[in-house]
Amino acid sequence: MIIYRALYREASQATAAILIVLLVVLILFGLTAVLGRAARGEYAASIVASLITWQTVKRLDVLIPLGFYLGVLLTLSRWYRDSEMTVLAACGVGLPQLLRPLMVLAVVTAAAAAAASLYLTPLAFRHIELVKAESAQRPQLAGIVPGAFTETAGGGRIFYVEHIADNGMLEYVFLSNLNGRPHVILARSGYPFTDSRTGDRFIALQDGWAYDGIPGHADYRTIAFETYAVRLESRPLLDIPSTLEGMPTHALLSQGDRATAAEWHWRLSKPLVVPVLAAFALVLAYTDARRGRLSNLFTAVLVYFIYSNLIGIGVTLIKKGHVPAAVGLWWVHILFALVAAYLLVRRAANKPLLGAPRFLRHRWS
Repeated sequence: MIIYRALYREASQATAAILIVLLVVLILFGLTAVLGRAARGEYAASIVASLITWQTVKRLDVLIPLGFYLGVLLTLSRWYRDSEMTVLAACGVGLPQLLRPLMVLAVVTAAAAAAASLYLTPLAFRHIELVKAESAQRPQLAGIVPGAFTETAGGGRIFYVEHIADNGMLEYVFLSNLNGRPHVILARSGYPFTDSRTGDRFIALQDGWAYDGIPGHADYRTIAFETYAVRLESRPLLDIPSTLEGMPTHALLSQGDRATAAEWHWRLSKPLVVPVLAAFALVLAYTDARRGRLSNLFTAVLVYFIYSNLIGIGVTLIKKGHVPAAVGLWWVHILFALVAAYLLVRRAANKPLLGAPRFLRHRWS
């Protein structure tokens, strides 16, 4: 049917556009946070792109349902504003007839959300922990930012390099120990190298001064040098921490504690919200030319906010044992599905969504 194909096309295009916008905003916020930590020397510059990528992937399970919800809402709102819904209703195509193709589109979107929630998100969490663990044992020079004082990953030294050339040469180097005996080195240049026999990494500083000890004490020394080799220590690679969010879904099913049950229901809720939100979008899309273009967006966002927060509360209740694992989050989904069905019936009958109680109608009639 032409109407169904139009709904598929426009809703898919709107969903894709909203997803792109949400992804761009997410990447920008994530990039700001990661670059800030890289500037402080907590992350090596080489892992920034990898962290941003996996942090974006781990949010797809949330962005896909939200993007679909807003995409359907904006598509049907345009149909209302352009009187296309009025024409369809006159031709016998009402909300119940549009519900079927909308649910087909919702099932496809729910499958994508399920793939993201059950597989991609745990995979992203595991890769993020792996990248952070590998970054933690990087050479101390890996986190140096030219023109800024940077504390090394081990927390034992402060580095300052005015400029790093493309060939790796360092210009105007400052090095200070934070632990043990005070030791400050100033050098005109330097370069990193690796001992071929031991594999240890060093930085060779050239044409500088070394200040050893506390000024004013008898053992304070000032040393001029032509070449001074400083060993770059790297922290040993620790065991990658195993987080509940990074546990594969099949491993969750083999566990029986409350925490894994809560995580399982949390992952399962991502695809389950899609058809419920689609029904709400069909109901809340109603508007007319006299209203603003986004007049119904506030109500739709409020519904999504309440729905998502109830899911979060439900997860907490499962973890604390107040809700049995067998019940899980089904009560939240069933409650909102019933509300959506009730509102859809009233909207299809051209009744106000929140009608006054019967005794009040009799009183004022």
